[in-house]
Amino acid sequence: MNTSINNFIFETAVISPINDIIVKLKQKEFRDCDIAWLNGKLKSFTDLALQTLGKEIEVGDAVGGVMNDHNRNRFIGHFTTLLDYFKSFN
Repeated sequence: MNTSINNFIFETAVISPINDIIVKLKQKEFRDCDIAWLNGKLKSFTDLALQTLGKEIEVGDAVGGVMNDHNRNRFIGHFTTLLDYFKSFN
């Protein structure tokens, strides 16, 4: 497959969704009821990152409780780390 197509797919399936989550977290668009969904996305992207490293590690829920500034910043930190990692492939 063409490298440009692969890059487009990677950007569309991985980079853009993570970036979108970070933007929405910074704009405080997520609520308490979204924590489970965010944890699920975090786990999915973390599992993908681990696969690229050839590692198999069980990762539990990263953030619990309510969507306060502390937990929002934890999510932002986790997703930013993943975004930086995946951007290093391009």
